Amino acid sequence: MKKYVQLYLVSIAIMIIGLIEILLNKTNLSQEFRGIFELVVGVICFILAIISQVKFNANRKQSERELSREYDERDGLIEGKASQFTMTVLMIVTLMIMFLTKWITIPTNNALFFIVIFCGVTNLLAKKYYERFL
Repeated sequence: MKKYVQLYLVSIAIMIIGLIEILLNKTNLSQEFRGIFELVVGVICFILAIISQVKFNANRKQSERELSREYDERDGLIEGKASQFTMTVLMIVTLMIMFLTKWITIPTNNALFFIVIFCGVTNLLAKKYYERFL
């Protein structure tokens, strides 16, 4: 948007310079013609800036829709991959805890808490990994 503000300001400045030259140089015809030329150039620049901004806004909405659809698909893929990895790790950790409980007495609350924490960390790290590499 700043680009268009700059275009507007430049075109308005050219129009003002042209008006000043027209008003101050009434006696010199070539200077007055130059002022009229600058005024016309300023108006043309102003119209082009308006047209460019309208086209940009129309294209931006369309490109935002396309990008959001791509990001939705990408986010779904990342969620799926991370969930699949987390479930695999959850099964491995559960089997390890089942194996360890034959020799070590582990309270149920502690074992479940360990599984929940481990899965949360694994899911977070999997999402970060897949966001970077997908």
